Amino acid sequence: MTKKTAPERPYAPSIADVAREAGVAASTVSRALTKPGRIAEPTRLKVEAAARKLGYAANQAARNLRIRQTRTIMVVLPDELYIGASQTVLEVLRSAAEALTAKGYSLVIANVSREAQTDEHILSLAFGGTISGVLLMATPIPSIGERDLLQSGLPVVSLHFDMSGQNIPSVISNDREAIGEAVTALAEIGHRRFAYIHGRKDNYHDIERLRGVTEALVRAGISPATLETMQGDFSFTGGIDSGVHFLSLLPENRPTAVLCANDDTAIGFIKTVIDSGLSVPGDVSVVGFDGAAVGAFMTPSLSTVQQSTAEMGRQAVDLVTDMALGDLPSPPLRTEIPCQLILRQSVRALPPRSGDQTP
Repeated sequence: MTKKTAPERPYAPSIADVAREAGVAASTVSRALTKPGRIAEPTRLKVEAAARKLGYAANQAARNLRIRQTRTIMVVLPDELYIGASQTVLEVLRSAAEALTAKGYSLVIANVSREAQTDEHILSLAFGGTISGVLLMATPIPSIGERDLLQSGLPVVSLHFDMSGQNIPSVISNDREAIGEAVTALAEIGHRRFAYIHGRKDNYHDIERLRGVTEALVRAGISPATLETMQGDFSFTGGIDSGVHFLSLLPENRPTAVLCANDDTAIGFIKTVIDSGLSVPGDVSVVGFDGAAVGAFMTPSLSTVQQSTAEMGRQAVDLVTDMALGDLPSPPLRTEIPCQLILRQSVRALPPRSGDQTP
């Protein structure tokens, strides 16, 4: 029985083959094909002639590199990925990856932390000619010394952080309006004494959400001066510490409604007050922010402001790819994605009580 052999595959020329044919170094071939403006014209023409002769120019990757259409989007992650119930950054990243794949693009994650060496790597990728656009995921602009990402000339879109003031198109949730809707809903069912548990100090989302709370209190006829604030850090621990502070208040002075900077904070707070013997929502109503999936399975189930992470990812991908293709010469600087208020068992209506401030 004659053993069948696999048919020979057509020989695919490499950069080394082109270098030998042109009589130059492989690095010169790479520069000539990816950054033709940085190589002497006689050398560039010699390299291109050799590539054509060997059929190397027919290679799609080489062709893409030469015309800077790599169809690869780089994602720059935050300084540190928080691992908790609220996974908005990862959810947006997953949505963006799916949208990129559907468009025929590849995704490159440039970092898992942000250090000097990491930023240097990010900039090397950006200036290397193999990236066609960048998504900044809730993170500042990478820079080393006087060199930063924007100098690469790549289209850049910010996700989660509003960087429109720096002329960077931004896709964000309507944090301020969304949490304001939660305050309004609580005021309409009888709540007059509110608390807000902060996230990290000077964080964009915390600033927006606190502003939304205070503005909604004013609209409800409740003085923002009556708002009890507690410092958290977007973590379970911050919620636990705030719960301890809440328990230290005299019962008659305790807020009846607590709004938290995120769901992790709300989860920590609820556990602490329930462990002390209080009831949620019997003694205090609680609302989180983000829409962590676990919230629906808690006892009591967690009321929250649900972010549309899938829509955020899709919109950001549409924006950065249209910019990369030159189809969007004047991109919108600020795209707000509406959130949805979900009221569950952690909230209850209150009857009017004597001494409460009325609108």
